[in-house]
Amino acid sequence: MDKKNAPVTNFNLSPVFPKPPSSIEVHESLFWLEKTRCLQIIIAYNKYKTQEEAAVYMAILLDRISEYGPWADKLDFLIHPRIVRCWESPNIYGQHIRQTMALVNRINRSFTVLTHVNVRLEIDYANFQQMKLAACFIALKVYWKLSYYVDGISYLNEIDAHSHLMRRLCGVYDRDCKV
Repeated sequence: MDKKNAPVTNFNLSPVFPKPPSSIEVHESLFWLEKTRCLQIIIAYNKYKTQEEAAVYMAILLDRISEYGPWADKLDFLIHPRIVRCWESPNIYGQHIRQTMALVNRINRSFTVLTHVNVRLEIDYANFQQMKLAACFIALKVYWKLSYYVDGISYLNEIDAHSHLMRRLCGVYDRDCKV
């Protein structure tokens, strides 16, 4: 068979080089800071989104976030949890935990040059129930720091890795987040 008549197969190979951050499709919760190679991520659970809308929103976020993996050195999360487990359906709490664990797993797989993750929670009032979503970040494979602030008070409270709150979050992780 000569080369002119050889069958050509069309392979769908991924590109050798990842997309630069400037060409990644915009998402309302992702903000890329080029100079510091930092990706800022805002996750706001609110009562106006149904479970289905929240699932679609997080699926799109997971898709977009992995495209920044080869570029980001640092991640900054700002999470607005609305979850108060004793007031809401256990299904909603479980869905948020599964979505956050999927996000953490995607970060562990996709972010190759990541060195540091900051996680900040904005809570309505000083209540451990709203902090439980942060337990998912215990599964991160890079150094991370957790802090929170209460809505209306401009003081950021850092949670030490050996503090009582972190031990409680480890218990939540063992109970609710491990598969």
